Amino acid sequence: MKPDWYCKLFICADVSKEELLDLINLHLCGVRERIRTIRTELLELDLIENDEYAPGSRDFLFWRYYADLEAVTEDRTEYTRCIRNLTAFLREKQIETTAACDFEQELKQ
Repeated sequence: MKPDWYCKLFICADVSKEELLDLINLHLCGVRERIRTIRTELLELDLIENDEYAPGSRDFLFWRYYADLEAVTEDRTEYTRCIRNLTAFLREKQIETTAACDFEQELKQ
C-alpha cells in the first residue's frame, strides 16, 4: 500500500504544457505515461492546466498549471527531497512554484 503524501505544486510558467512536461522530465528522468503523467521510482506527477488560470495573477491559485504529486515509494525523505529538488530546478529556469501539502515546511529545508 502506497503512502498518502499527496502534494499539489502550483506552477507559473509561460510555456506550453508539452514543453513544461519535457522540462520537468529532463530533471526527473522518469517515464512519460499517458498524456500528462511522469512516473519515477519515487513519485507520479500529473501536470494539469488550471481551469482557474488568470493571466498575470500573482496569486498562485490562479497560475497556469498545477501538478498533482503522489508518492510511489515508502521513503518519505527521498520523496520530499525529490520534490524540493524539482522546485529548485524549476526556479533556476525562472519558473515559480508553490507547494500545497501537509509537509510544506519539509520542502523549504
